[in-house]
Amino acid sequence: MERSVLTLILVLLLGLGAPGTTWAAETPKAEDEEDADLGDLLHESAPPAPTPSPVAEAKPALPLGYEGEVRGYLWSPSDYDEQWHTTDRLDLTAWAEIGALDIAGRLKLDYQDIEQHNQADADLRELYAQYPVWSAAGSRMDLALGKKMIYWGKGDEVRPIDRVSPQDLSAFLFYDINERKTGRVGTFADVQMTRRTRFEGFWSPYFEASDTPGLGDFFEPTLLRRLADNGIAVGDEQTPDEWSADAGYGGRLIFSVLKADLALYAFQGYDPNPTYVVDQLGTFNGLPIVPLSVAATHPRMTLYGADIERTVGPFVLRAEAAYQPDGALFSLDWSRDPTLLLEAPDGVAEKPQLQYVFGIDKNDFLTRNLFLNLQFLGSHIYDYDPRLTAAEDQRGMTATLRYAFLDSKMTAWYRYIILFEGSDQRHHAEIAYNLLTWAQVGLGAVVFEGTDDTAYFGQYDDRDFVYAKLKLVF
Repeated sequence: MERSVLTLILVLLLGLGAPGTTWAAETPKAEDEEDADLGDLLHESAPPAPTPSPVAEAKPALPLGYEGEVRGYLWSPSDYDEQWHTTDRLDLTAWAEIGALDIAGRLKLDYQDIEQHNQADADLRELYAQYPVWSAAGSRMDLALGKKMIYWGKGDEVRPIDRVSPQDLSAFLFYDINERKTGRVGTFADVQMTRRTRFEGFWSPYFEASDTPGLGDFFEPTLLRRLADNGIAVGDEQTPDEWSADAGYGGRLIFSVLKADLALYAFQGYDPNPTYVVDQLGTFNGLPIVPLSVAATHPRMTLYGADIERTVGPFVLRAEAAYQPDGALFSLDWSRDPTLLLEAPDGVAEKPQLQYVFGIDKNDFLTRNLFLNLQFLGSHIYDYDPRLTAAEDQRGMTATLRYAFLDSKMTAWYRYIILFEGSDQRHHAEIAYNLLTWAQVGLGAVVFEGTDDTAYFGQYDDRDFVYAKLKLVF
């Protein structure tokens, strides 16, 4: 308990920065902005186009452009164990032009010691070729083929629309949502119809599931551990065929109205994030109500959404919403009432769901060059069944403060996330110093809190930790 209190104090100190400091501005989309994933609620907009670092620009000319980043973390939990852990990544991006073709690729190499398996992992996140089919005054059409990441939504890390690209959630605390993604294999169309209207669409014949923590991993789900401790096996993941003509397709229409940027979205495909269902039953007094095993499955879903962003004076207002009429599975409380398995042998019920987020950005908040982002988020389950373990409505908020000082050589940020149901919350703060234009060191801390030990953050109440970071860019 004392260690948790000390860790929380460190979070507050890191979040506020050193006293007596003159602050300078930092861009709202800083590279080191960390992330959080609130289950289905946490899902961000596309990052800017690659810009070669000063070191890369100084290198001899090559037939392709490239930039990369090496990031390593050394960290220790305050209560869970006495070990030091490491989470490390090499992220390399390259691009080239071959005649009219634009070629782009992105590779990541990971090593971390917090999973039972796959401690070392390589992922070709993107590799695609794009060709300009036609171009005219104020309009154009580009086609791309290969593996490409899809960025949907306007929220700051909380993006309910952004459900298309698979993610690596094994160590999600160290990477923001764009860094967790991997691409989808398919064909991609980008059509600029007028100066204010644009359409982006894709067809993906290949399905890839997100990488989520399992039994024995540092961030193993508490409910999964309890099932295993009660003799219920965890079976093999149930995934659809990797190659399928209807693995996934969707698009968005982007346009402007009254100085506001709007977009409408639609997606049909398998959910990259898994849902656990009962996949084997035994009998009691002749009734099939004894769960013998559970397994992760990926239901087929339909998703519709919209977002909007507008500048109003010194404020930037953003909002998005996602409606899922099918494919949203919620667990029934069969652990208390096994007879529910007579009605639903897989232990889940499918219900329509609405998720939403709206927020505000403000530079120069209270004092010059202080950036603030506030967001309110929520979800609602339609046709609600009180036998579900999930709440009918869930609401929460996020808050982010970000600074730079000492001629922008030092940065500090603090992010707070809370789900009001069960006071489920997380604090994350970091302070970093740029030793050189290509080298940065930092210290950070994460604290989890919650009254429910099975809630998204509350289940990790004993996993508060502090960390040191080293980042090199080239």
